[in-house]
Amino acid sequence: MTNKKLYVWKLADFLRHHGMTMSGDELAEHLNRNGIHTNYGSSYEGKRGTYTLIRETWRWAADELGSAEADKVAKAFVLPNGAYAYDKQTPRSSVSGPENRVVLT
Repeated sequence: MTNKKLYVWKLADFLRHHGMTMSGDELAEHLNRNGIHTNYGSSYEGKRGTYTLIRETWRWAADELGSAEADKVAKAFVLPNGAYAYDKQTPRSSVSGPENRVVLT
């Protein structure tokens, strides 16, 4: 999983550097096209697994790289409607897919 987190963090860094964002669906398509699959070996679908990867990448970056790097992940990935796919202020964790925000604590 760490290789995936590193990959997603580097992608977030690139996106933020260029003022871009990517939806969970777009991330799933990108990961699948580049041969990166879930821990179960299946393709990402832009739903719960994709948003879980975003959340876990944010947590890894916050713990290992600091809050500025974690914020790149939080701001790079969005819901289909363009809203950020996270809410750091909510005191619980949940991932419900693209129709809801990924809650990062």
